[in-house]
Amino acid sequence: MAGNSPREIVQDSPWFQGLPDIALDELTASATERELSVSSYIYEQGLPTREICCLLSGRVRVSISSPNDQEFALVDHEAGTWLGLPSLLGDQERVIDARVIEACRILVISRDVVLAVGDRYPIMYRNLFRHNQQTIRDLHVLMAGILFYPLQSRVAGRLLDFARDHGKQVDNGVLLDIKVSQNEFARLSLGSRQRVNKIFRDWTERGVVVSHEDRLLIPNIEDLQRELSLFE
Repeated sequence: MAGNSPREIVQDSPWFQGLPDIALDELTASATERELSVSSYIYEQGLPTREICCLLSGRVRVSISSPNDQEFALVDHEAGTWLGLPSLLGDQERVIDARVIEACRILVISRDVVLAVGDRYPIMYRNLFRHNQQTIRDLHVLMAGILFYPLQSRVAGRLLDFARDHGKQVDNGVLLDIKVSQNEFARLSLGSRQRVNKIFRDWTERGVVVSHEDRLLIPNIEDLQRELSLFE
């Protein structure tokens, strides 16, 4: 989203589609930009938030943590994603984290301004309802994978998601243009690092996934898709 003005960013948001110019101008006038470093948080589990934001650059991981510091990553967000919808409901503590994993810029708008606009133009709430329903659907798909698919299939599914969002077609396959460690795949797939390492060793031996200049290369997407099995 580099180069886009705050007005363009607000106007393009799926949350604000159909709003008149006066409402978009009000949202834009209250928007501010922030820069966040790696390992900082947009919001943290157990703390309330009073803002919404749009991710302008970088990457943010949304995850849930246990009292003994176990972490399960739900999804990675990138430029263009709007975050903070629960803040519009009040000062309830967040049940998930949004942690910066690649330095980012965000556009921030106070919830008071958003709510004031929504009260005057209820179409905004219809947009938010649609967004929320899609989020719930995606979460159900994720939970079905965790509950019913073995770890190897969960890792394959996460890798296919990265290939779809960050894959670049090269002569010998699909190359991920971001770095994702096996430890990160363990958090993303709710598995131990040791078991995930074993899965990648097996895939490397069979040529399903190979390392290429500190990136992951998938020689044949169909081979990886065949790893999506209900049975080990």
